[in-house]
Amino acid sequence: MPIARVAFVTSEAYSTLSVDDRLAADALARIGVAVEPAVWTDPSGRWGGFDLVVIRSPWDYHRRAEEFGRWLDRMDAEAVPLWNPAALVRWNADKASYLRELEGAGIPVVPTERVGRGRALELAAILDRRGWDEVVVKPAVSASAWGTWRASRATAAEADARAAEMLINGDLLVQPFVPEITTAGEWSMVFLGGRFSHAVVKRPADGDFRVQRHCGGSAEAASPPPHLLAAAGRALSAVRWPWLYARVDGVESAGRFLLMELEMIEPSLFLAHAPDAPQAFAEAIRSVLESLSSPRGNVRPRVSAAAAPPPAA
Repeated sequence: MPIARVAFVTSEAYSTLSVDDRLAADALARIGVAVEPAVWTDPSGRWGGFDLVVIRSPWDYHRRAEEFGRWLDRMDAEAVPLWNPAALVRWNADKASYLRELEGAGIPVVPTERVGRGRALELAAILDRRGWDEVVVKPAVSASAWGTWRASRATAAEADARAAEMLINGDLLVQPFVPEITTAGEWSMVFLGGRFSHAVVKRPADGDFRVQRHCGGSAEAASPPPHLLAAAGRALSAVRWPWLYARVDGVESAGRFLLMELEMIEPSLFLAHAPDAPQAFAEAIRSVLESLSSPRGNVRPRVSAAAAPPPAA
C-alpha cells in the first residue's frame, strides 16, 4: 500500500504526464508514494483528497491566467498542501514584477522595460532612452516562448503595430537581446529540495533565438562553474517563500551571470538529463510529506537554497 497519494498537476495535453514527470512518478513509486496526474481545469478535481499537490505541467496556465488565479484561490480556500505554494506562484507569474524585486535585492538581471496594458509600445522611444539596438518582446505572463519575438530600430514601427493587439490583453516586457544566447547558450540550473541538482545548457536552432525544444532548440547536460552556481544560489536566497523546486535560467555576459527567469511554477526540470535527478526529486517530495505529517500539524518548512555542492565532473 502507498504511504501517500501525491497529485502532479498537469494540463489536458499532458493528462498522462510528461516524460520528466513519469520519471519522477516512477522514483516516488519506488519509495511507496503513489502519483496521480490531475488536470487543473477538471471541475471534478478533488484536491483535498491528496496528501500533497505538486504543480508540474499545467503548460496552458499563461493562456488562462485569470482562471488559473481562481484555481490558486481555491487551493488556498481549501487549505490544499500545494507546492510550490500559491503565494509564490502568484509572485513568480509576473516576470517584470519579480525581476524588479530581485534586481532591487542586488541580483544582476537582464534589464527589463514594462509596457502596461492598454498603452502603446513606442519602441523607438524605449530604444533611445535605454540605448538598446535590438530587443526581445514578450508578455509579462508567459511560458514556453509564447508570444515572444525580436525587434530592432529598423522594425520599430512594425513592432508597435504588432504589440498593439497584445497590449489589449495584458502587459508586455521589453528586454535587450543578449547575443550570448546564440553562442554560449542559456544556462538552466535545477534545484530540488533546496539543493543544486543538475544543469543543462540550452541553445537555439540556427537563425532563431528561442531555446525551447518546440522551437527547434536543444539542451545538453553541463556542469556550471562555481561562480554561476553561486549566482543562482543568491537569486534563490532572495525568494521570500518556501519552495520545493526551482530552475534558475540565465546567461553569462561580460564575465557575470545575468538572470533571465526564475522558474518556480511549472518548469521542465530536465530530469532525463541527470541519472540521479528523479530520485533527488522524489526524496525532496518525501521530505515535504514527512514535514506535513509531523506532530506539529500542517507544517510548511522553508526550503531554502542550501549551500550547493560542487558540480559533478
